[in-house]
Amino acid sequence: MPDPLAIGASLYRYLEARGQAVVRALQHFRAVNASAEIARLMGVALQAALLVITRIGYSADQRAIELTDTWCRDDYYDFIAELCIDRRRHALPKPRRT
Repeated sequence: MPDPLAIGASLYRYLEARGQAVVRALQHFRAVNASAEIARLMGVALQAALLVITRIGYSADQRAIELTDTWCRDDYYDFIAELCIDRRRHALPKPRRT
């Protein structure tokens, strides 16, 4: 990033304005214990349980253009995931009657 201060309030608007929008992302979730430095920065106890989310965002030409680590305290974050299948495309065969 040649001029990080040029980003302003939104990295995604900045990238989109330059024709490099994030169109796909992978997120890796993992449990860790807070190191001394992370505990101090986050105001948690040493070895406190945390969730770290590493996100890699890709442009339309599949170049990695975003790398973000998010450290999550157990008293601050709540995650919900909804998974859905298009039943018309993935319908299970009907059982045969014998």
